[in-house]
Amino acid sequence: MSKEKISINKSTELFYDLACRSFAASWNMFMEVNGNGDANDYLDDPDFMSPFIIHVIDHIQNNFEIFTAKEGNGGNIHEVNFKMVAAMLVEYSDTFRK
Repeated sequence: MSKEKISINKSTELFYDLACRSFAASWNMFMEVNGNGDANDYLDDPDFMSPFIIHVIDHIQNNFEIFTAKEGNGGNIHEVNFKMVAAMLVEYSDTFRK
């Protein structure tokens, strides 16, 4: 069985890049404040991670045009596949496991 390759449009790719950077900054700040907790416990808790990812997506969605303009990129928020971004952020969150 072969794995189907899903194409990502430019706007979704730009959004995901911004979301990853926002996720990393937010995660690092959260861990500094809550450093006594185990990162894996938070990453494995859907009641924590779901709102965390939603917050990141909302932040980028509310500032997408500003962020892309500052970086000289053109993106259209209406072309972003948010379900795909959310799924990719769940995978991305695994990179923060310790």
